[in-house]
Amino acid sequence: MKRIRQFVAATMTLAAASGIALLPALTSAPPAHAAVSCTGTSLILVPGGAGDSIRVPTVGNGTKNWHCELGLGNTGTAVSRLQIALNAAACNPPGARLTVDGIYGPNTQTAVRNLQRSDHITADGIYGPVTAADMFWPLSTGSPDFPNCGFLP
Repeated sequence: MKRIRQFVAATMTLAAASGIALLPALTSAPPAHAAVSCTGTSLILVPGGAGDSIRVPTVGNGTKNWHCELGLGNTGTAVSRLQIALNAAACNPPGARLTVDGIYGPNTQTAVRNLQRSDHITADGIYGPVTAADMFWPLSTGSPDFPNCGFLP
């Protein structure tokens, strides 16, 4: 019985020491779902359009990489472009009536969440590739008051 107790004590000590040594490595890894933020906008050709294009949030200006995210606290032209699209009632009824200020605040988050709910996609209030592909965007050649709409390829 004494040998079992010694073995258990030694095993527990080793496990505790290993856990302490592994803890910094386990906590310092970035989350697996971390996405790149949208920091600019790009013109992207509309599929099947006669040379029509849409301006959407992208990883950087002119990159055409729209696989990025926006959420609370983001600011800039990418957020402004999202707000313009959300406000376009012809493209995304009934239109969000957001102030286009380039700040992804609670009102923009709510507008994104409402769009997501109405289109039956995950309603987390975060703009990302799934939401981008699901939205209709005002064509760059359309009128701000009566835009024609297009979608991402």
